[in-house]
Amino acid sequence: MKDIISLLQKQKQDIIVELKQGDTTNQYLIAQLDKSISWLTMVEDHQLDTVNHYDVHALPDTTHGMSYYHLMIDCESSDPVDWVEYTPHNRPIEMCMGDLMIVKK
Repeated sequence: MKDIISLLQKQKQDIIVELKQGDTTNQYLIAQLDKSISWLTMVEDHQLDTVNHYDVHALPDTTHGMSYYHLMIDCESSDPVDWVEYTPHNRPIEMCMGDLMIVKK
């Protein structure tokens, strides 16, 4: 993945050089390259496998106004009283309709 990221970064720099020389033909590609580089960097940073090893779920509308989804640790209990909210860095993850969850298969 690092090689592809480097290739895209080089391509972006080449386009910037073209822009400085007055050639605006490929200017529209810079935003696309930035987006691609940032997504591929996230894939690399999190060591994600090939795309078919994951499911992507969009959280549905709760039909209860502006409600949030909470990520809970069930502590091996089916009783919600025993559950603990997952709070990385002591902050809950507030998810709402339309947010995406990527789940490893």
